[in-house]
Amino acid sequence: MHMKIFKNVKPNTFYCIIIALLLIFTASFAMAADISDIDNLDETESINQWGPPSESLQQKINALSDTAVASISIPVLFGIEIEDVSPNFGAPRSGGRTHEGEDIMAIKGTPIVSPTPAVVLRTGTGPTAGNYVYTANPGGETFVYMHLDQIGEGVAMGTILERGSLVGYVGDTGNASGGAAHLHLEIRNSADIATNPFPRLTSEFSLQEKISFLSKIITQTSNSATLLKFIAVNFPDTFTAALSADANLSSTIINSLATTPENLTSSTELSVPTTDLDVGSSGAGVIALQKFLIQANSGTTAAQLEKAGATGYFGTTTKAALAEYQTANKISPAKGYYGAATRAFIASHPLIATESNPSVALTRNLYQGISGEDVRALQKILNANGYIISKTGLGSLGNETTYFGQATKAAVIKFQIAKGISPAAGYVGSITRSALTSL
Repeated sequence: MHMKIFKNVKPNTFYCIIIALLLIFTASFAMAADISDIDNLDETESINQWGPPSESLQQKINALSDTAVASISIPVLFGIEIEDVSPNFGAPRSGGRTHEGEDIMAIKGTPIVSPTPAVVLRTGTGPTAGNYVYTANPGGETFVYMHLDQIGEGVAMGTILERGSLVGYVGDTGNASGGAAHLHLEIRNSADIATNPFPRLTSEFSLQEKISFLSKIITQTSNSATLLKFIAVNFPDTFTAALSADANLSSTIINSLATTPENLTSSTELSVPTTDLDVGSSGAGVIALQKFLIQANSGTTAAQLEKAGATGYFGTTTKAALAEYQTANKISPAKGYYGAATRAFIASHPLIATESNPSVALTRNLYQGISGEDVRALQKILNANGYIISKTGLGSLGNETTYFGQATKAAVIKFQIAKGISPAAGYVGSITRSALTSL
């Protein structure tokens, strides 16, 4: 059949056509290979292709420990608990590839810090990886941070990072554009082979560490006021917890909170999110939903959500807690999707404690570390009856918060002593609740 097509073609012309077709095929194949190589290099660029580091860079790398850090803290500084991280290393990707990192979903703009001592090997921007940072880490490992909204200020090749030093900010750049913001974290061994980060993400930075790292970050950023406002709005529980725990807050942080007190009060009010929400959603609407579910306390999953806190990210725990609430209230379908039916039900069944009856929300045991609108109601009762949480600022009359900290515990103990409640340990159980509601 193919010979019939070329039946009337002269031999020399025929050979020319064949040669031309072969050249076109070869060029097309080479082009496809080049595009594939570019994509692979951009997604997980091999450190072996960079050539040897400079002498000064190598000296910095040599100063790192020869032993890899077995257990690392989640590098996203705020809003992410261990329960929010789900394993996705090895998941299938286009072109027959597999996912070579761990995607950690988080609110766009959240600071990312190094979980180990490290040295920055490379920074840049690519169409797939977006803004990225490569670091040399102990044990000859390389950590890769991708899809950053912005590379950290002052982070460049040769920068020495301590544990908790700024790397960048969570984003959706590269091929993550248009999707949920997240950090793509890779851990590559000394042979440049990607290893699974998930089993090693076993902890979160402590509250004091978070505040300490933030204090350093705000000295690096060119707009510390904007960053602090972003964190105060999106992660208010971190600041209220730090204030209640007498954490070592820098004057810059304290001054920022003093100028934006509404970020720590109005943002924690229970309200009805106005948009549909599902796994992957993030922001203030998710925070409002999570606080509502914690306060509704529909079962064991709500208790798990309370332990994790209102992170602002809609993960599997939030979905399960919402499904639990829907089941308890006969909202169908009870699949953990926040849509019109659930929104209408919550709007008609509020859990907000009112000024005229602040004790209405005191229906569960309260203790240090817990949060919710019933804590605010407790603080209002104590303040109104002379058991002052704080004379000024957060916790003071008219500025009550949703976090049960040391100051609230101290006020509860004073109340218990005055009422002869034993033990006067600052734990609000049924006896103390009964005494409070009788005021």
